[in-house]
Amino acid sequence: MTYFQKRMDELGITPDINTINIQTSTQEYEDFIDSDGVIRKRHKIIYKDEPIFKEVPEGIEIMVYTIDRNRIYHRNENSRWGKFYSIIRYENPVAKNGQLIKYRLPKGNGTFPFFSPPLIKKYVDGTDIHTLILTEGYFKAFKGCMHNLNVVGLSSITHMKDAEKNAIHQDIMNLIRKCNVQRIIWLTDGDCIDITNKELVDGIDLYKKPNGFFNTISTFKNLLDDLDIEKWFFHIDIDNIIDRGFISNTERDKVKGLDDLLVNLDNMQSEIISDLSSVAKNDGFFKKFNVSYGLSKIRSHFHLIDVKDFYLYHVDKRPELKDKEFIFNGTRYRYNEETDECDVKIPGDANLYFRVADNYFKFIQVPNQYQQLERVFHERKKTTIIDDHGKNFTKYIPKFEAFCNVPDHVNFQQITNNCFNVYSPLDFEPEDEDCTVNDCPTIISFLNHIFGDRKCSYKEPGKERVEHSNIDIILDYLQLIYQQPWRKLPIICLVSKENNTGKSTFANFLRLMLGANVAIVGNADLANDFNAHWATKNVVICDETKIDKQHVIEKIKSLSTAKKIFMNAKGRGQVELDCFLKFVLITNNEDNFITLSSEDIRYWIIKVPQLKNDNPNILEKFVDEMPAFLSFLSKRSIATEQKGRMWFHPELLKTEAFKKIVNYSMPVVEKEIRHFFKEMFLDTGLTEIRMTLKDVHKQVFNNKYEKIYVKRIIDDNLKVEPVCVYKVNDIEVEYNTMEEAIAVAAVKFNVENIFATKYIKKISKVLRYSYPKWEEVYKDNKKQMERFEVTDIGRPYLFKRSVFIGANDIVSMSDEAKFTNEMLGAPKIEEKKENPLPF
Repeated sequence: MTYFQKRMDELGITPDINTINIQTSTQEYEDFIDSDGVIRKRHKIIYKDEPIFKEVPEGIEIMVYTIDRNRIYHRNENSRWGKFYSIIRYENPVAKNGQLIKYRLPKGNGTFPFFSPPLIKKYVDGTDIHTLILTEGYFKAFKGCMHNLNVVGLSSITHMKDAEKNAIHQDIMNLIRKCNVQRIIWLTDGDCIDITNKELVDGIDLYKKPNGFFNTISTFKNLLDDLDIEKWFFHIDIDNIIDRGFISNTERDKVKGLDDLLVNLDNMQSEIISDLSSVAKNDGFFKKFNVSYGLSKIRSHFHLIDVKDFYLYHVDKRPELKDKEFIFNGTRYRYNEETDECDVKIPGDANLYFRVADNYFKFIQVPNQYQQLERVFHERKKTTIIDDHGKNFTKYIPKFEAFCNVPDHVNFQQITNNCFNVYSPLDFEPEDEDCTVNDCPTIISFLNHIFGDRKCSYKEPGKERVEHSNIDIILDYLQLIYQQPWRKLPIICLVSKENNTGKSTFANFLRLMLGANVAIVGNADLANDFNAHWATKNVVICDETKIDKQHVIEKIKSLSTAKKIFMNAKGRGQVELDCFLKFVLITNNEDNFITLSSEDIRYWIIKVPQLKNDNPNILEKFVDEMPAFLSFLSKRSIATEQKGRMWFHPELLKTEAFKKIVNYSMPVVEKEIRHFFKEMFLDTGLTEIRMTLKDVHKQVFNNKYEKIYVKRIIDDNLKVEPVCVYKVNDIEVEYNTMEEAIAVAAVKFNVENIFATKYIKKISKVLRYSYPKWEEVYKDNKKQMERFEVTDIGRPYLFKRSVFIGANDIVSMSDEAKFTNEMLGAPKIEEKKENPLPF
């Protein structure tokens, strides 16, 4: 017998009741009247019987639908239009983060309540329902409705509300209103108050589970407080069932849930149903509390007020708790039989403090400019700690020798070799199962919007050109941060003049992904010497960036590749730590938020477009999809190869936005020189032009700037070299580079290049040179421009076409220019013949 058949038999679910008459659209059309009274066409709707529970290889698939009998769609990788929403009950629960997961829900698509066919019929007919029951579990809800109880199933005790609307699920509210519900019961399992073996063995805080259930009761009450309706909390009273002799203490799990109770005590079903339908007595199968006006009795019932009361209640049922240290609400206790008190072994607040060498620190939550809480530690004086907690408190505070910075997102260790690790663990764990981009569609879509699908490439000598897209690069960037957080990576700059682009949302995305290892700072923070709040982070994000001071720019460039950093805090000495900083700069200044040169290979600058569709709940979607995204990064193969200390080949990072800032950052003198020679090369078609410093100073600037400044721009920025003259075996030969001279000498003397240098001597010599020049002339009483060839003697620079003309510049020449060049014997270039058609 399969798991499905066994489970159906246990619950008494036969094929004839395992159906729902569900809405289905057909290919036929029908007329309908819309809200404006206009007759329109739509697909014809029919109702068709479908099974609610189906057998699948993993276990049981449960169909989920609305109270109006509409199927719910969710995105799926195998269908353009999506897939029907369903839940899988595993035959063999999956282990995840130390817990067994029994159910699989579609990721990132919300949660929905479950309505059995009898309850839907009452809704359709508008039948009055006096008492409505909410419980965790779809099978429990179905079994309850089989016995004429009105039970709505929830997928989890924490799934009582619609997360986007922060209100009880709309279908439940519709049921309450249409069926005139007078009383609602929140029914939980009988073990909601119990301690489990796992909690005792693993040393888990025993306060956590019962307090979690208490919080669900509080949520239940708050969601329904606006309704004039009775609100009750019930849980199965396992102890009373045992005391009445219905089961033994070793059979507690047989009556844990409503379905268990009705199945295993089938001879008492009428009594169980009667007890659950009444609030008159409190000594039957259920513990009952009216929570319409307060929760004080509930907190006492869960023994959450006093640790001694909690211990004495549970030690009778769990003798192994006796003489054992246990944690209650963060504090470690041990019961003292002599004093009849729970002695504090380690106060819970002690975990908020630590001592490194001679100084004490405390963890606190500080809100940033995005109203997010960042966990940071601040120094505290010993006297302050004693004032707050007493003189014996400091003996419980953990003590360490020094700080260290050891980033690790997989096997994080807070303490390493008795040193306190200033790095922080992540807030999310990856899904255990393999996930794809289809399991985190919101995140992937958002990254595509920010970085786009621009193609970029590079070519290395002797190899084929390598091409990647921006989405490959950013996914590699995020994967490297996640798997190798110590690695150096480029400085990402998101620029856009427009608002509502998603730049700041990317900052929040990184904050969610990397938690406290991301610091969001301002311009002043980067300039300030005190850096304790961001020096230990993995990613530092500067929003509204506008850096005017060159030393701050150099500071960012230096730290992006530095191995060490000095952490400076007010009132404390410097602490040297390993540095793993990655910078993200966000700005509305597309042109001048920073000064760059073409040699800066650390920056990846992205022009971000405006969002086409605004999603106000995108951060909630990020939270839902983050475990799947981390799983995807864990299994994904890196698309790029390491081609430098910043991983990526510099050519992959040279975007149009980068070039725009480089051009804006360029000195005026350099811009004018570049423009002058670009126009000259385009006009003449020459491959090289020779001019002395004196010529450039006069022809380009009309002697406007200091000549020494013009020389520095030519030498340092343009990196143009003078024409070289070499002697090869006493024969003077003019070569552009030493390499050319070496090659000639090697052939002439039949030696290897390395030995050819001894035959070569570089000399400084005045040369005859010429360059083209346009001048105004008058012909037939008309002013016009005419080209002349200027010849002179001096030490000219060699200006090469490739320095000033890009691949996208138009290089076709006029017939006049061709003729003039031929007459002058000037070096010529091949014309670029452009295809006039777009294909």
